Amino acid sequence: MQDFYILQRTEQPLTAIEARKWYLIVEMLAPDGILVGDDDTNLLMLGMQEDDYLYILPLTRHLEAHEAERIVEGYMRVTEHDFDIETSNVYRADADFGHPFEYDIRMDEGAREIIHQDLARHHHNIWITEQQKKGWRYGLNLDLTERTHPAMRSWDELPEGYRRVRAVEDKELLDYYAKNKSKF
Repeated sequence: MQDFYILQRTEQPLTAIEARKWYLIVEMLAPDGILVGDDDTNLLMLGMQEDDYLYILPLTRHLEAHEAERIVEGYMRVTEHDFDIETSNVYRADADFGHPFEYDIRMDEGAREIIHQDLARHHHNIWITEQQKKGWRYGLNLDLTERTHPAMRSWDELPEGYRRVRAVEDKELLDYYAKNKSKF
């Protein structure tokens, strides 16, 4: 796929008129000179991904968020069908590439703390499961022979001194939130 693009994803193929509308809206609302090609020849690429039809317009650079929003809002006004629009720089938590906004994250401190505590609880539960597989269990004291550990209990029952909340980047918190939205 082109390095820079905007695409429309639909479950049903577009008619020639609908495809032309898509192209004209992007041409009209995108910044000047961003579409690949010149005034006489611009590219509209068609593709398939699973069962979706992709109508891809290659760009000379990534769209900024406000530029993409303008195109989406304009297109919504002239069409009736269901669609999704994606750009080459849209963040997706499950994508296989680096987080494109990792230096531009601004999280509310209260939300950050809630997500951070939930992530710490999640890591603690994973640790307990791993230790139980190795034969460890709860005990009042750490005993290597008996394999007991005082932290082998739920996060909520842990005394404050046993709670280890490791430092994490906002990107990791955002990814964790994106994958676990239903918990919040």
